[in-house]
Amino acid sequence: MPEYRPVPADEEEYRRLLRYAFRPEAGPELDEDDDEPELGDRRGLFEGDDLRCVCKHYWFTARVRGDWHDVAGLSAVASPPENRRRGLVAQLLAESLSEYRENEVYFSALWPFDYGFYRRYGWGTVTKYTKYETTPDALALDTEPTGEFRRLEADDWRLLEPVLDAHGERYTLTIDRTEEWWRHRVFEGWQKDPYVYAWMRDGEEQRSSNVSDDEPRDDEARGYVVYTIEEDGDDKRLRVWELAYADDDAYCHLLRFVQYHDSQVERVRLYEPENTDLLDVVDDPRKVECEVRTGPMFRLVDVQRALESLSYPDDARGRVVLQVSDPLAEWNEGTFELVTDEVVRCDRIDAGDDFDANPDATFDIDATTDVNTLSQLVAGYYSVEDGERLGDLVVVDADARDRLATLFPKRNVFLREGF
Repeated sequence: MPEYRPVPADEEEYRRLLRYAFRPEAGPELDEDDDEPELGDRRGLFEGDDLRCVCKHYWFTARVRGDWHDVAGLSAVASPPENRRRGLVAQLLAESLSEYRENEVYFSALWPFDYGFYRRYGWGTVTKYTKYETTPDALALDTEPTGEFRRLEADDWRLLEPVLDAHGERYTLTIDRTEEWWRHRVFEGWQKDPYVYAWMRDGEEQRSSNVSDDEPRDDEARGYVVYTIEEDGDDKRLRVWELAYADDDAYCHLLRFVQYHDSQVERVRLYEPENTDLLDVVDDPRKVECEVRTGPMFRLVDVQRALESLSYPDDARGRVVLQVSDPLAEWNEGTFELVTDEVVRCDRIDAGDDFDANPDATFDIDATTDVNTLSQLVAGYYSVEDGERLGDLVVVDADARDRLATLFPKRNVFLREGF
């Protein structure tokens, strides 16, 4: 069986596999465009010294139901055509989950090249986002020009942290970015670096409006935009990669900044969490194309430990028994008792050769589910009703349904990071 192990940083075959997987039109020879930030850990399956398929692991801290938890980001999964249909990627994914579990990381996220492919291995969609396409003029708002737009460099990254914190508090799966991530994944791009501008509140306006000491000061950013300008046929398009703001006032000023490019670009494309708010902000919503798309997928690495690590609502006291199926991780295949009293605990209660079980336990199963749907419930993407209607959740009765709904209320989920 191929061996799963780290890929050395100087392993050119790793870069060749990624190039062929994601840029096959570029040809087999490496060039300087194939350089990548030294973020994350490279892994691969080797037969002897021959590298057969690869991936990369990123290590995050993210909000999951109000608390910070470690999350592993799976990325850059690649296998050349001569090695496909041999089960190598399935082994790579299983080995990755084992590594996460050994490192006590109980949640995983990824951006799929194909949703059906990763659904077969236990990941479930947890994010939708809205893609807007319009003209700069359509973003002209009746907003009094105040404050200051300031172009930022990577050394200014700390200015943006409070903005992302304020914006991210509304969503679960918001990442707690490190300095390294700000520098190499926000201020740097894959093939070209973006522009980063912040809107700074006007100090004179602040003083004249008797703003209290608790309000943001004039040296604080209240919103920021990350964007590139691209050729779009014979035209140019401004593509907003990230838009974050502390309040609605800052949001309108950022749109005003984008509109100020009307002499340079013909089109604007921007992305936001799943909503249609922009249609209510602009004067003529018919000038804005709006499309909802699916984003990243999410997975419980270890059902027992993940459920035990979560915080639950104060009124979610009691016990539920879940029967879970998992196509990839044998430790998740079984029946689990989740008790949320003074101390939260989750025990595996079915007998098995490799697991501790309580031989005296008696239990009635409250619900059955695959790990995909359970992951979507945990993230807050699905309500219990959604899980039954759209997923693989089967609940035995109304009482069990009410207990599950109290444990796992629906949340606003938005994982914005690209990796």
